[in-house]
Amino acid sequence: MSQVNIMRRTSPITVAVLGAGHRGRAYAEQMAMSPSDFQVVAVAENDDGRRESFASVHQISSDMVFATSDDLLAAPQISDVIVVALMDQDHMKATVLALRKGYNVLLEKPMATTLEDCELIEQVQRETGKIVMVCHVLRYHHVNQKVKSLLESGSIGKIVSIDHVEALDPVFFASMFVRGQWRNEATSTFFLMAKCCHDIDLISWFAGVDCLRVSSFGSLSYFTRDSEPPGATDRCTQGCLAEPTCPFSAIKIHLEGMPALNPQIQYADSESDVDMSRVYNSSLGCGDSQEEILHALEHGAYGKCVYRSDNTAVDRQVVALEFDKGIVATFTVTAFNARINQRLTRIHGTDGVITCDYKGNWVEVKTFASNKFERIELPHVAAGHGGADKLIVESLAKTLRAPDATPLTSAKASLDSHRVVFAAERARQCGRVVSLTE
Repeated sequence: MSQVNIMRRTSPITVAVLGAGHRGRAYAEQMAMSPSDFQVVAVAENDDGRRESFASVHQISSDMVFATSDDLLAAPQISDVIVVALMDQDHMKATVLALRKGYNVLLEKPMATTLEDCELIEQVQRETGKIVMVCHVLRYHHVNQKVKSLLESGSIGKIVSIDHVEALDPVFFASMFVRGQWRNEATSTFFLMAKCCHDIDLISWFAGVDCLRVSSFGSLSYFTRDSEPPGATDRCTQGCLAEPTCPFSAIKIHLEGMPALNPQIQYADSESDVDMSRVYNSSLGCGDSQEEILHALEHGAYGKCVYRSDNTAVDRQVVALEFDKGIVATFTVTAFNARINQRLTRIHGTDGVITCDYKGNWVEVKTFASNKFERIELPHVAAGHGGADKLIVESLAKTLRAPDATPLTSAKASLDSHRVVFAAERARQCGRVVSLTE
């Protein structure tokens, strides 16, 4: 199925999805909303329940439903595009096999978990000439699109410095990076790559020039045995004396629901309009009954005390970046915020300052000459990541149907920003400034 055929064809672009978890389902759902552009025709998922549910929702024939990604990729090419939404450490193998089979690829971030694997993906993409679009959702968010257009128009002159913050709600962090699948680098990847590679990518995109040097500081400091309260037990279900008032009680999170935990915190995620308690429970890998959830908490990782888990993910980190043309930037990520995944960006220029709130859907511009603030309110989009999931899917369709098109988040662009992430982690571990030429 050549690129030329896709460009000339008016029928929907066919899609196979590897991994029917949260991200795989999200992109498939967006594609299903554009039946003239896409048709989801195959799925590979090792969880029986997820696989059967996905196949039913998208009306996929039984011969196009696979238990593993290896099974699907061993078959003759069955679609134009493959969505790779597997665990991070499985991205490289699936993407390289898909490209060599003739598929175009929509690849969930991060590209891969080692620099060598990221480089191999980009190399094979060049060799095959197929499209690889990496899901750096922040570039596609309409707030950041607006900021980029303002920068390109020269509204604040030349960029001097960029400050970007990602602040996570501690319960979200505990569920995903203390108890969840990304808790330990040995079984996933380091925190900056798993959670923040698209924040570093966004900063790099705003700067618009090469990053030269980075330094970084951060640690796992709070979610350790040193912080556990008196009376703590290995699991929340084992009669822990602190459980009734603990903000990380697995019983409250999974059995009683998030509003019972703290009604002052916004647990409805405005990025995707979903109740986060459902997201947390979907991670348990069990049914919805109280008995099944309790059993999962008594035996699985999500019932462990957050101070006694096998987690290695840092719970705070700061990255300092030096770009070409004298631009400097900072990135701060913290696990201790009152909202889920709030991002704030401030860009200082020679003629003014741009400030934006990813979750609040606004951009503010202050120009020095006028000494005035202009606040630009942008509409809320009812789709994942504030509408970015929808825009990624739309951009994929346009890219596949346009001659000589290059994705906004191409393999090359993503490799460049991934290099910065790897360099930042090396800087944190070694305690020194790291040059990108290394």
